[in-house]
Amino acid sequence: MDADKEYQLGAAAFKAGKAMEGAEHLRNAAFAGHAEAQNQLARVYFAQVKTREDLANLEAAAQSGDHVALFVLAMCLIQGTIVTKDSEKAIAALRIAARSGNAMAAAMLNSGGEN
Repeated sequence: MDADKEYQLGAAAFKAGKAMEGAEHLRNAAFAGHAEAQNQLARVYFAQVKTREDLANLEAAAQSGDHVALFVLAMCLIQGTIVTKDSEKAIAALRIAARSGNAMAAAMLNSGGEN
């Protein structure tokens, strides 16, 4: 299935109150390179990070190759959400996420003069 269709199915599932199904479709679209799906999925992930356990789950997803989780982890490091602020680690995470196809990470690096 193409990324646009996955994104549309995800949005429809969220509107119908089916968050798990919606997140799965968004995840499929995000990994297919759909920038808006990456954005929406990042918002879902970030909203869920409230405890150290949530952060550990996010880190595990990032380590398994989830570039959206890696992007959100970078945002946590930039903002100091549940972790100590660390811009060097955040930039490293953004670089890896961008190389993995995360459009938001690439845009952040490009706007900051990073490669």
